[in-house]
Amino acid sequence: MRTLNKRVRPDNMTNEIRVQRGTLGRYIYLAFLAVFALGVLNYLFGDVLILRGDGLVLKDENVVATTYIARVVRVDVQQGQLVEKGRPLLQLQSLEILERLADLSTKRAELVAKATDFKIRSQNVTALLPLAERRETESGRVIKQFESMAKDGFVRSVPYAEALSANYSASRDRVTLSSEGQVLGAEMSAFDHALADADAALRDLKQHYGDGVVTSPVSGSVGAVVPFLGNVYRPGEPLMSIYSGDPYVLLYLPRRYLFPIDIGLRVSVTDGQRTAMGTVVDILPVTATLPREFQNTFQPTDRNQLAKIKLSADAPFPLNQKVRVTRPYFWERES
Repeated sequence: MRTLNKRVRPDNMTNEIRVQRGTLGRYIYLAFLAVFALGVLNYLFGDVLILRGDGLVLKDENVVATTYIARVVRVDVQQGQLVEKGRPLLQLQSLEILERLADLSTKRAELVAKATDFKIRSQNVTALLPLAERRETESGRVIKQFESMAKDGFVRSVPYAEALSANYSASRDRVTLSSEGQVLGAEMSAFDHALADADAALRDLKQHYGDGVVTSPVSGSVGAVVPFLGNVYRPGEPLMSIYSGDPYVLLYLPRRYLFPIDIGLRVSVTDGQRTAMGTVVDILPVTATLPREFQNTFQPTDRNQLAKIKLSADAPFPLNQKVRVTRPYFWERES
């Protein structure tokens, strides 16, 4: 028998020479590990050492709302349009206010009619009271004459009784007219006050309604939400917003940091494409929940202290823009 394949004995195997490979791959691997470690440290503790905060570009917001149920019948502005104070924004129609105006007008007409009737009665009392007083005086003088003549026996009882009856009737008419005049005077004073209140209420309601025309409370720009024709709004429901004043950044400060943040600190504000400088002008003593776009999906809802940043005059950011606020390499303060 003859062996076809010659096997190498394990005890006679030649030493394999290991090939020396380059160290570039190792360095690249270590560099990736270092970058990953720095990224993790930056994610976990970066806010402690570096000022990084999210903010929103805002202006002073003036909400335009209605105090009654109304329907939009005309819109005079568009989104983002610049408006002056007192400029018409839209026109509303409210059946509720129209019914109130009609009801107040009807009640005012009733008060005017009653006041006129009381004035006529007062004028009649004023005109008749002197006549009643004169009649009472004359009847009293006749009774005195009858009494002096009765002592001499020249007066019969029948004429004397008629004179007494006439005097009583004259006294009663005078007292009635005098009392009616006093009562009419008090009632006319009350009606005058009621009529004045009705006039004031009607005037205030007309001024408040203003034919449904809603004007701008301030000079500024119209917000992104503008009503459509036919929309119906309830009392207190906002119609639109007017933004006025200079833009500023409302910054949500990190919860923990080892560096000072003082008023006057110069910061850099960027939206990813454009950058502008700003100055911390106020650190508010309140906290607020981070907006949804700033929340971390893997962390619970957080609350941060607020700071106000004044932007430079040439800041290019639009309203409600999300921005990132950082500290420059060197601390800068507004001189």
